[in-house]
Amino acid sequence: MPTSTLDAAAAAIASEPRRRIIERLVDGPASVTELAALLGISVPAALKHIDRLVDGGLARRVKHGRVVTVTLVPGSLHGLIEWATRTRLFWTNHLAAYAAHLGADDRPDRSEP
Repeated sequence: MPTSTLDAAAAAIASEPRRRIIERLVDGPASVTELAALLGISVPAALKHIDRLVDGGLARRVKHGRVVTVTLVPGSLHGLIEWATRTRLFWTNHLAAYAAHLGADDRPDRSEP
């Protein structure tokens, strides 16, 4: 995933209201009005959050008459998941090596009587 795409996706999920929208959309499409009600905010405010999700490639909007429906884009979090997995593996390995190093320093010196 290119850095700019990864950054846009990360920025999209950096907000608690947008994460709540994503959690709701996991269950299926929702109208903007429904998402606004879920968050307890106005429709224009909800649209700003939805725009960030769309810009991040995580959601899409479809207008049917007067109703705007929002859906998740399948696989859109894949790049973030890969990045997080690589980062987790790095830190897990380095922290394990550090813990082993600390454990080695804690052993009693066997050369002393």
